[in-house]
Amino acid sequence: MRPIFHLSFPVRDLAEAIAFYQDELGAEIGRREPAFADALLFGAQVTLQNDPENVLNPMPRTRHFGATIPWSQWEAIAERVGKAANLVEPPCVSYAGTPAEQAKLMLKDPSGNLIGVKAYRQPENVLGMLARPQ
Repeated sequence: MRPIFHLSFPVRDLAEAIAFYQDELGAEIGRREPAFADALLFGAQVTLQNDPENVLNPMPRTRHFGATIPWSQWEAIAERVGKAANLVEPPCVSYAGTPAEQAKLMLKDPSGNLIGVKAYRQPENVLGMLARPQ
């Protein structure tokens, strides 16, 4: 088995969080218990903890998680969430036409957790070995 990154954080309402991660970001939901649910998101295991007392609101912008994904996948997500009310940073492309061209957006889940989604037109120029297929 390859290593799988795992992240766990509190949400204010588990059913609301599950719906958001499935519908907005395309996560696959695994285990579900009254206290938590696991979501497979961008190849990582994200555990949504039903723990409203520990939700930070507002969430500091410097405390976010995210993924760097293929350009076409980023475009599909940007199309789906592009004008959503929960956008913190709308979809944009920077460094256009250069080897470092990147697309990014940031949104928040219903509990205020911040999620950044990026893509690089030429990922090997920015990420080096990390961009190699597994």
